[in-house]
Amino acid sequence: MMIIHRGYSDLRLNRPVVTMGVFDGVHLGHRMLLSRVVSEAAISGSDSVVVTFDPHPRIVLTGDPAHLRFLTDIDERIDLLRETGIRHLVIIPFTPELSRLTASEFVERILCRHLGVSHLITGFNHHFGRRHEGDSETLLACSQSMDFRVTREEAFMIDGEAVSSSSIRKLLEAGDIKGARVLLGYDYVVRGTVVSGKRIGRNLGFPTANISPLFAHKLIPRSGVYAVEAEMEGDARKHVAMLNIGLRPTVSEGALHRTIEAHIIDYNADLYGKAISIRFRERLRDEMKFDSVDALVHQLAMDRERTLNLLRP
Repeated sequence: MMIIHRGYSDLRLNRPVVTMGVFDGVHLGHRMLLSRVVSEAAISGSDSVVVTFDPHPRIVLTGDPAHLRFLTDIDERIDLLRETGIRHLVIIPFTPELSRLTASEFVERILCRHLGVSHLITGFNHHFGRRHEGDSETLLACSQSMDFRVTREEAFMIDGEAVSSSSIRKLLEAGDIKGARVLLGYDYVVRGTVVSGKRIGRNLGFPTANISPLFAHKLIPRSGVYAVEAEMEGDARKHVAMLNIGLRPTVSEGALHRTIEAHIIDYNADLYGKAISIRFRERLRDEMKFDSVDALVHQLAMDRERTLNLLRP
């Protein structure tokens, strides 16, 4: 069981093997690195430790963070990290004061003094410290003066490309759900709360749950229609659903803000105020403006049939 530490004071760790980073998405590249930490700790009889930050450093350091989008919030990262076999997760609050530490100050004050690092394993492109000045060369110099080992892992490659959070974000922004799944190692998920809407879908015969994401900076895939699985609060089952992301141009001409609406097939219970998780499985089509409401309803019926063919057990 992974032990979660909020902050780094009063830690009692056994010659820890450590890695650090944001780990947005905890994708296959991250998992390769984390697997190395777990295996090295097992060999040496040490604790395996992940150091991460919350909120995301870019939220703190960017003057206007409203536009920033990420794959996971801290709760999602915790859930994903639990799957990796890591023994200790140290969550450090990221503050402007922390950002002003030089790379060597961060290593000496936090990794050495508070964690007692014995072996630090980093990714191929890891940068840290004030203005991201710290890199593998910085860590090597610190290790020689502060008495710990450093290992730099090479990039995890798929089809000749390094797996990274930024590459996954680009795929999702393009609507490439399958491509993102390959690099993540799992289906992309958006978690939210069901909020009241205009009941347009219900009037069309396709009632929808209007979803407000829990994480303000959650990356929402490209506008369009998707075949998804929905999991609702109080219901352990996975339900087949189709999801629309966009401006609903046929019925809401002039809308300025995208909505996220799930038509959960063969499910009629009241969901207002409940938590819901949407697991993206297939992208069906772009959002379209139809010549009439009847044409829209006809297309929705075809979308529902295709969704059932794709996802029905």
